[in-house]
Amino acid sequence: MSRRLGWAVVGTGGISRTTAGDLHQTENLDLVAVASRTIDNAAEFAAEFEVPRAYGDYDALFDDDDVDVVYIGTPIATHADLARRALLAGKHVLVEKAFTTTAAEARSLAALAAERGRFLMEAMWMRFNPAFRRMLDEVAAGAIGDVRTVQAGFGIPFPPSWNIWRPELGGGALLDMGVYPLTLAHLMLGPPEIIRATGELRRDGLDVTASVFLRYGEGRFAQALTSLAGFVNPVATVGGTEGFIAFDQPFMSADSFRVETPPDGEPRTVTVPLEGAGYVPMFRAVGEAIAEGRLEHPWRPLAETIAVLDTMDEVRRQLTGDPRRRGRG
Repeated sequence: MSRRLGWAVVGTGGISRTTAGDLHQTENLDLVAVASRTIDNAAEFAAEFEVPRAYGDYDALFDDDDVDVVYIGTPIATHADLARRALLAGKHVLVEKAFTTTAAEARSLAALAAERGRFLMEAMWMRFNPAFRRMLDEVAAGAIGDVRTVQAGFGIPFPPSWNIWRPELGGGALLDMGVYPLTLAHLMLGPPEIIRATGELRRDGLDVTASVFLRYGEGRFAQALTSLAGFVNPVATVGGTEGFIAFDQPFMSADSFRVETPPDGEPRTVTVPLEGAGYVPMFRAVGEAIAEGRLEHPWRPLAETIAVLDTMDEVRRQLTGDPRRRGRG
């Protein structure tokens, strides 16, 4: 029997603290190391979350032979550089969403991972959520007919001290929160033919709000809303020709959804419990894919991540009023 994969966490901020318990709970991996910008931060995290080794230098962690997989949970603007360094050091890499700040960065990383023969994926945990997977199964089985619409949003007015307000760190509503409703739209309908976006942009380029309309033809469309200026209810609806599916709680981490087929169908609620804080299925799936020799996971291939980033690139171009390109199609 081969040993379990050794995982390391890069970054000791909020997402790393949220997911550390789920890493320990996942049965096909061992959390063996953590790295931060300072050894004090890393050592404190290691002591709190029972991680054997702490590094105050990212490259020192990448050189650790006991580390097979690196989970990057640092600010978004640092993702591309850290993922590149980890891949060059021979590590498999899981990168928190948003994967990178631009589609061009993502394409570069995808090419490097393929060249190096290493697994690479965006940590879009929503895609691995058991309830979300069950929803996709229901849609594939024709529960609501042919999908025609997606409506989703996510917005929180985070305190001004948070990194999400710092454009130099990859902040902004779109990359941190808008990635969820846009990913849902892409999963259900694919890349859009036409993109129309409005919103509020600060003078330093930080996107505070974004309202996005995606058109696909044949009566299909999606609407996505995100905001740092106020709360946006994080619910979602997928509409079809014969009914709709609704997430009445945060759709990225929901444990249930409703299936309705009016006027005659009996509404029903489907419930599938989360594991841990919700990240265990994703961590497990990454480990399984690596064990099978895969370089990508079929549930979240890099092409899908890049397509969403292409859409976000276009949204930002429209918010800035860049005349070079206005929509698609």
